[in-house]
Amino acid sequence: MKGISSTYLFLLLSLLSTVLSETPPSKNAVRLSNVKTLTLRADRETSHRRVPPLPQLKCVGPKNVCKLYQIDTMRCTNQGYDYDEEDIQWSCTANLPSEFKLGSTDVICEGYRNANDKWILKGSCGVEYRLLLTEKGEERYGRWRDESESNTSGLIFMIIFIAVLFFIVIAISRGNNRGGDRGRRGNSRGGGGGGGGGGGGGDDDDYPPPPYDYQPQYSQRKSSSGPGFWTGLATGGAAGYAMGRSRNRDRQTRAGPYYTRRNDYDYRDDPGSAPGPSQSFSPPRSNTGFGSTRRR
Repeated sequence: MKGISSTYLFLLLSLLSTVLSETPPSKNAVRLSNVKTLTLRADRETSHRRVPPLPQLKCVGPKNVCKLYQIDTMRCTNQGYDYDEEDIQWSCTANLPSEFKLGSTDVICEGYRNANDKWILKGSCGVEYRLLLTEKGEERYGRWRDESESNTSGLIFMIIFIAVLFFIVIAISRGNNRGGDRGRRGNSRGGGGGGGGGGGGGDDDDYPPPPYDYQPQYSQRKSSSGPGFWTGLATGGAAGYAMGRSRNRDRQTRAGPYYTRRNDYDYRDDPGSAPGPSQSFSPPRSNTGFGSTRRR
């Protein structure tokens, strides 16, 4: 009898816990799995409770492409869940000129009580999307890459250049030290030979003159020629890198009439001009991106 009562008590507590977990903590709390569609606009912010608001639409890269065009409205549709029923996958659609296409579209929502809460604050969802160039866009604006990629390439080059320069300095230093030591040893051997010759002047046949030692001079020539090769190699590499960057800048000047570029694919407006009605794009068409959910 006591065992049956314990079983009923356990089932009752489990049922109560389930009911409480399904009860929203507030009228403004909703389950993300119950949200079927989201309509987001560029000129609006999300609602917020625990954390600051976010723009409903935010382009997260590549930064240079984000500056070329801004999406006005996007509609996201619930496509079901992945591993957890609250880990919703989304497809998001927007009208874009044929120069652009959508990359990833991740939905960011505010957890009602904390970042791991399955309940979210109503109206707190926004989209972080990537805007990419199509083949037509690359023909018009040139090929673009993320600033992070450019910065990484520049950092790698600088590390290699500094390492080569360091080894050149070490090679020069060691070469000069070896040349000086061998020169001093050669001079000391030469002086001793002269003294011996003076003491044995009585019989020239038994004590031939000491041989000349050309080894220090050869070593000095070898050590002095080595660093020159490495210096030339480093200088040539730096010149090649600079010429490559110059070619990239020349190719980037193929942009549209209202845009210019700095080095490393850094975008800026022309002085005195800005994107506006005069900036023409191809007719818009529907474009879809896919993403998952993150809570904050």
